[in-house]
Amino acid sequence: MYKSILLAADGSENSLRSAQEVLNFIDENTIVTLITVVNVEESKTDVLHGKQGHSLTNEREDKLSSITELFVEHNVNYEVKIAHGLPAETVVSVANSGKYQAIVLGSRGLNSLQEMVLGSVSHKVAKRSKIPVIIVK
Repeated sequence: MYKSILLAADGSENSLRSAQEVLNFIDENTIVTLITVVNVEESKTDVLHGKQGHSLTNEREDKLSSITELFVEHNVNYEVKIAHGLPAETVVSVANSGKYQAIVLGSRGLNSLQEMVLGSVSHKVAKRSKIPVIIVK
């Protein structure tokens, strides 16, 4: 069992599936850090629309409520981390800090052409991470 897992989530259905998968890799001593990354462009839009402070933080945490409810239901030790930046780069940076044993994240399901042109967060994280990466479909 892992003792420290970084779960990258954006509040989507894929994120919830990833959180459900995390339950298979933990015990009562595991700490799961639930990280959501606010893209730089999204931050700019929020500021331009007058969103700020606690209300903005609460809005972002609300997106993760299905995951936090799942963790509470299963007595998972967890913490929520909201980071700003480019999703893949930020997740890798946090993951490679030495605090975590594995990363778990969902796959959006891009087709081959989309992934080749756009890349995917899960693919970039898997390539650059120094720790094991579990990608949940």
